[in-house]
Amino acid sequence: MENKNLFEADTSKCIGCGLCKKVCPAMLLDLDENGKCFSKPVSELNWYGCWKCQHCLAVCPAGAIRVLGKHPEDSLLPPGRQIADDLDALVANRRSCRHFRQENVDPELTRHLLHILSNMPSGGNKQAVEYTVIDRIEDVRQLLGRIRSGYQKMKERKEYPYSWDEESLRIMESREEQAMNGDMFFCSAPHLFIPHMPRKFNTCAIDTSMALAYFELLANAHGLGTVYLGFPHHIMHHIPELEGILEIPEDHYIGVLMGFGYPEIEYARGVQREDGARIHRVRFL
Repeated sequence: MENKNLFEADTSKCIGCGLCKKVCPAMLLDLDENGKCFSKPVSELNWYGCWKCQHCLAVCPAGAIRVLGKHPEDSLLPPGRQIADDLDALVANRRSCRHFRQENVDPELTRHLLHILSNMPSGGNKQAVEYTVIDRIEDVRQLLGRIRSGYQKMKERKEYPYSWDEESLRIMESREEQAMNGDMFFCSAPHLFIPHMPRKFNTCAIDTSMALAYFELLANAHGLGTVYLGFPHHIMHHIPELEGILEIPEDHYIGVLMGFGYPEIEYARGVQREDGARIHRVRFL
């Protein structure tokens, strides 16, 4: 029987360390009488078979393991220790961008970000998150026009999106021109990133949130600006046909939208919030 995980071990390289066996969450791997790794029969690629996590490929110090058609020589190597300082600076300097340049992001950069994003964690390693991306500025403007029209009709009916009322909307409108570059819905973002996944998975809210967080850091690391867009998402809940034109299945969970693009304004430094954390420590002894 051929294993569905396509597990292969180069016995000439395998050193019999057993690390692959230890890290396999499905307990599929073992060592034979010669101390070489092998996979038990795998008939499914899911919770009941191979989790598709590739931990075995990643942990092998000798690069002896191939799995799911992946070769160890094609993997990215771990970053150097200086990554800690860079990541500290990245987190401290990421901002909600509300002034974007009105131009399309290089499609190759968007493709690269989504490719790397496929490595993000997910609950139970389900890997069920899907991405809807609107990466042409003219398409985003089409959607913006429909949202703005729907918003005006909601106001006429005195119908308000979640957590909003007449006063808060008036404040939002008064800040639109300056604070949001003339666009209180998408904050002038030329592109949209929308992670979603089937509601049948109990990790849908967690997994889509992780996708947003990882995408934001990746985008900022590559010089793009990002902004979480809860306001237009709340409006879209009141205009079902808008969710329909995005072709997102009705049984999918959408956490929030994210705008991205080249920032119009560059920040010179990060803010200082280190003392603002509310930290609670629990002691049992």
